[in-house]
Amino acid sequence: MKKVEFFDCTIADLSWDIREIYLLMGYGSHIPDEGVRQLIQEILDELSHRLVPHYGYVLVDGNVPERGKLLLDNQLFNPGAIISHAMKGAEKYAVFTATIGEEFDNFSRQLKAEDDILRVFIADALGSVLAEATVTLLMKQLEVMADKEGMHISNNYSPGYCDWFLAEQKQLFSFFPEGSTGITLTDSCLMLPVKSVSGIVALGKDVKRREYGCNICKMVNCIKNKKK
Repeated sequence: MKKVEFFDCTIADLSWDIREIYLLMGYGSHIPDEGVRQLIQEILDELSHRLVPHYGYVLVDGNVPERGKLLLDNQLFNPGAIISHAMKGAEKYAVFTATIGEEFDNFSRQLKAEDDILRVFIADALGSVLAEATVTLLMKQLEVMADKEGMHISNNYSPGYCDWFLAEQKQLFSFFPEGSTGITLTDSCLMLPVKSVSGIVALGKDVKRREYGCNICKMVNCIKNKKK
């Protein structure tokens, strides 16, 4: 039987750096003026009362049958050479999702209806950072679990990145029990709520957590690339 684990958390449970928001807003290494910083804090305070991030994973068997391929529980995926190389040597694979929930979408729609462009911009950047922070919390739990078994974990990789076609999102979601993720897929395989992440992580004694290959990945708007 596959191991299925899903959890709720609060914004206070997440670890992140305010500079990540500045980077996504285009400030680079600079600090925005006091007025913008105050708006960021106001929006964060508002979201802290609304959001209940939700994350979890399903552990499945699998292997890398050939370059660019990944077999998960007898389903064949085509994540490309970069990701399949990172998945080598695994004993288990965690198929995961993380989302900050539909309340963020509702909040964003409210700001757009008020025609508050700056707040919409700030909220979007903050939502992306919080979604990644939810993934980070998931990764910490996977690392603790793997360590107890004498294993290591890889980085997390998602459909839409490093030549992994977004269409395979449907296959990925077939591993989750209905209603467990809090996420739905559109016909074009985009996730709703919008600030959601899905992907895979390899676990095994011989697995290595390598640096993300931002220099060879074609995903120019990746949040990980912006943070580098």
